[in-house]
Amino acid sequence: MKCRAGLRSVAFVWMGVLMQGLDAGRAPKKHSAVSCRPKELTALTKTLVVASLKLFDKDNGEPPGTWAPGFPELQVEKDSPPQGSKVQCSLLFMAQGLKKVLEDQRDDLNPNSVELHKKLGSTISNVNLLAACAKHTLGGECSLKPPPPQMPKDAFKKKQWSHTLLMTARAYLDWLELKFGQQSSKVKGKNKIQHKALQKKPTPQKYLEGSRYLL
Repeated sequence: MKCRAGLRSVAFVWMGVLMQGLDAGRAPKKHSAVSCRPKELTALTKTLVVASLKLFDKDNGEPPGTWAPGFPELQVEKDSPPQGSKVQCSLLFMAQGLKKVLEDQRDDLNPNSVELHKKLGSTISNVNLLAACAKHTLGGECSLKPPPPQMPKDAFKKKQWSHTLLMTARAYLDWLELKFGQQSSKVKGKNKIQHKALQKKPTPQKYLEGSRYLL
């Protein structure tokens, strides 16, 4: 519970930062002293996706199987590094797809599944928040925007489509969380090396004291 509360606080803090940036007429810059903590925000977003998936399966019966065409926009190589522009496009596609799922569940298949509707709404908001955080961290724009996801019309196929989208979104966020974690570890390691180098470097006073023996 403490972990979830901490993750939520990260999201709320970053939302405040974004609002301040909007009030100022510009987005927060990369060199800002405030960090959006992308790894933690990705973990929170993934938690919401997992919760949405569980509610979806509960309210729609047994898992309907996999939507065969899949979602290439959310499929990545495990060892590939995160590229800002591609991450932006993937998160945009994810948010659009989740919105389709929400609209279908709310307006057609499960109009009474209020808890699912709320969870999907929160998930979409967090994906958008994560996109802003990723842009702050990685930079990049989604210049070649993917076409909006198209949900099939058949009821069973719609369930397959939605279930597979949620599964794929979870896998993508797994990958993104891992990459942000690796990036954070590299930065910390670099900072430690720099700190040790500064500690070893003689101060002007010590240098002068040592120079007396040369006089």
